[in-house]
Order: sequence, then structure tokens, then C-alpha cells
Amino acid sequence: MAPATPDSLAASLAALGADLGFGTTARVIDPGASEKVRVVSTSGADNYHTYTGKAGNAGNGLFAAKSFESGELVLKLESDVTSVLDSPRLGVACEWCFVMVEQVDGEGDEGGDGSEGNVKLRKCGGCGVVRVCGEIFKRLHPKVLPNTVRLLLRLLLLRQNNVLPQSDWEGFLSLQHHLEDFKSQKAPQSDNTWENIQLMARAATEYSGTKEDMGKIEGMVGRILINSLTLVTPTYTPLGLSLSPTAALLNHSCTPNTCISFSGSTLSIRTLRPIPKDTELTISYIDITNPAATRRADLRSRYFFSCACPACSATPPQTLGRVDPPPALAAALSPTQLDGLETRARILVQESLDPAILAQGPSVRLKPLQEALALFAPQKTYPHYRQPLAALRAELVLVLLAAQQWVPALAHSLLTYFRIDPFLFPEAVHPVRVVHKWVLLKLVLQVAAVGQEGDEGVRALERKWGVEWGVVVWGLLMEVEGSVGGSHGVDSRFAAEVRREGDRFRVDARGGPYAEVGPGRRDVEREWAKLRKVADEGLAWWEDREEKRVTK
Repeated sequence: MAPATPDSLAASLAALGADLGFGTTARVIDPGASEKVRVVSTSGADNYHTYTGKAGNAGNGLFAAKSFESGELVLKLESDVTSVLDSPRLGVACEWCFVMVEQVDGEGDEGGDGSEGNVKLRKCGGCGVVRVCGEIFKRLHPKVLPNTVRLLLRLLLLRQNNVLPQSDWEGFLSLQHHLEDFKSQKAPQSDNTWENIQLMARAATEYSGTKEDMGKIEGMVGRILINSLTLVTPTYTPLGLSLSPTAALLNHSCTPNTCISFSGSTLSIRTLRPIPKDTELTISYIDITNPAATRRADLRSRYFFSCACPACSATPPQTLGRVDPPPALAAALSPTQLDGLETRARILVQESLDPAILAQGPSVRLKPLQEALALFAPQKTYPHYRQPLAALRAELVLVLLAAQQWVPALAHSLLTYFRIDPFLFPEAVHPVRVVHKWVLLKLVLQVAAVGQEGDEGVRALERKWGVEWGVVVWGLLMEVEGSVGGSHGVDSRFAAEVRREGDRFRVDARGGPYAEVGPGRRDVEREWAKLRKVADEGLAWWEDREEKRVTK
């Protein structure tokens, strides 16, 4: 999982500056820190063994004190994790357990309409706790502090009120801040400029009332920018910012052996493949599906180090175990041509996210995305799994779903299932791959439902390939159920959701041909052969069908 991307600071910092009256490197601790075995336990008798040790030029790292199997839990962290929501999520998610909230009427102390003044009270649908707007945020309303400032405020206030354990505070202060690197940046690739760090430090000092030296506060801002993670839902929708001194010990690799997930405020680290004892545990700080040149640039600009992992050290560099770019692609396009193609595609994707385009609905958003996709059509050697094509297709699926264009959305999703995810996320327990399967299962259920309601596009697909949706759902459900324990944990919220949906589907399937034991392997293999044809031929078939329908 990639580390945090803080709130966009442009607007919020401008307002914050006026209010105050003025105009993801290696995550390491002090090299002199103890190397003794560190067992972190947050669940009573369940101890998951790790220890800190020297990790070459990256300083210290986290190592396995025992051998782990694929999909095994390494650490589950609760007590040393501090998290805040992104600004757009403040009104729709609980600040305590990070699930979506429901509006409460009539529970305000002053407003009588569920509000305190003009700040709404909300009740969390998960924990049931009404979250009132605190004094700090009442002073600012309706302006909102950036998430980096709010995270530091939370740490400072917990510290001032003797709630934050001394070990967690010391762990936070032992993290690197890279202030000198921030100061010397010539062309920052984000809002994390030295000027903005100073502004955020001033804000944290102003609203917390801390007596700490300003230089120390600036260092704390730097530590958060370098060491924080993106707080996500179990399906990897970004929610906010999270900081754990223990998780910050994990160094980066473009071939990581662990992955981080969240279930509410609980952070879990699980293995992606078997890990021998005394192996360093690593995660990815950036999107490792990007080409090597992009990865190196991201790491240098955001974390101030050059990656020396096996993928980046190979000659030529590799992406996900393959030469980058692939030889056939390198023979077909010069480096300049390839860069021009990929840059143009990224520009078009960004155009689709322009607020003026978003306001016009999914049909308008489709145009720049389809234009971007068309750029790759003549490039027969361009792999489906290479970025930015893979990310473009994922964005296109979301817009097609919003436009209720079920058949092309299904075809793109099946192409991702068969031709992209096995390359980008080769581990069966990779949580992103499991989530993608879950989303595909939900899409198949929707396609089957609209087909039953008479959707002509779905009916035409059924006539051409004879897909049995019930078998497809069973097959996908078995895959997700077989992997979710290793990807998220059997006690996670996501696993509970999978169980509920699985039970519901089994109830709905009563009386059908697979009601008792589900379809056999041959039944599933038969349907998977049909789905591969939909993945490979479905888009061309759909475009031809639509063209004929329009010209009639």
C-alpha cells in the first residue's frame, strides 16, 4: 500500500495563512536504536514476532523473528496508530472508527436539529458514538485544517493530556524528518514545500497552544509527511492519514513481501508470500506497478532516496519481474515516442477529472478516457498490464458503471481479471487483487439482474457466448472466500462482508442446480473459457454492435 498523499494544500493553506496573519524516503529510526527483539502485542496472548535491525543504507528496518507463510499476519497495531480523515471525508465518515456515518436529528446540545451552532453532529453507524465538533474545529469552521496539521494537532494534544504513551512519543520523534532535503528541493513535485511546512508548523503551534520550539514543530511536520500512510477502507478507498511508529520501521521495496491494510482504526501487516526467518519485511511506498523511471522519480521527489531494491538494481531495470520496457515494445517505439504516448494518455485522464467535466456527468467524462484508450489501439506490443494503460482501464470501468453501460464495463473488468491483475498483483492473497475480484463479483450480479429485467445489451451477450451467471458468481465467490483470510484476515470487516454476501447468495440460490454444493470444477472452467472470450473479443463485438445499431 502506498504511503500517504496529504490533502491538497493549495486552498486550505491559503485560507489558513490569512487566518493566522501571514502571507513518502526510507522510513528509518535513529541508527543507534536498540536491535533487541521487539514483540508487538495488541490482542492479549496473540504475539506476532518482529525485531528491528540494520537494513544497509536504509538505516534500521523491521525483520521477521520467525518464518511466515503467505497471507499470514505479521503485526496488528492499534495502540500506536494515530489517524485522521481527509478533509472531504470529515462529513461522511466517523473520526473514531472510520466507517461511514448517518445524520442524527435532534441530538444537538444547542441547535435542536442535530447541530451545535452551524456544525452538524453525526452519529457513527459502526461505533454508535455521536462525534461533536471539538473546540479547535469550532474556532475554524467552516475552514478546515489540512490533514497533516490535524494529525500533528492530535499527537500534540494527546501528549499534553498525558494520553499518548511515552514510548509512542519517543518512537515518533525517532523518525527521520528530512527537513534539509525539503529546504533544498529545487522543483517540488507536490504541495510539500518548505514554505508549506513552515505554515503547517505555525498552524499546529497556534491551535494546540504547545510551548515546543518552532524548529521542533517543523521537524514533526516533516516526520508526518515522510512516515505517514494512507488510511484506507478495506476495499482500499482512501480515507485519510495514519501514522504508526512501528509501521514506519518498514522500508520500501519495489518487490515488497508484505502489505498493509486497515479495518477501521486497526492497522494490519500481512505477508504476500512465504518469508524466511530473519528476512527484512518491506512494503511499497509508491505505486510499484509504474515503470521503473517513474518509480525512481517518485521516490526521489517524495522520500529523498534512490531505490536499491532488486528490481531497480537490475540491468536493465525491472517492473514486477519483467524487463522495463518489454523488448517488443522497446523495438516498436523509441523512448521519446513511448514517453509521448504515455504522457498524452495521462493528460487525458486528468482532463476527465476536471471539475467542469465531472459536473457534466459520466457520458462527458467518457470522451477523454476513450480518446486515451484509442491511443494504445495501434500499439499491438503495448502490454495490457503496463501503466498508465492499466490505471486508465480501471478509471474507465468506474465511469462506465456510473453511465450504466454494463456490457463494456464487464468486458473491461474481465480483461483486468484475466490479463492485468495476474501480472500486477501475482500473489493470490494480495488484497488489491482480492478486492478487484469482489468488485467483479458484484458487477456480475448486477449484469445478471439487468439481463433478467430485459436489458438488450446483456441479452445479446448471453446469446453470443451463453454465459451462465450463476456459475460465474459461484466461481468468483469461492475464489474470494478462499483468499480473504490471507488478504485481510478472517476477523476483518471485509471478511465479515464477504461472509454475509456469500450467505445471502446461497439463500438466493436455493432450488437452483447448484444449491447444495455449488458447481464443480469443470462447470467453472467451462464458464471461465467463455469469460476469456468476452474479455478478448467483447469490446470489439460491442463497438461493432453499437455502430450497426446507430446506423440503422
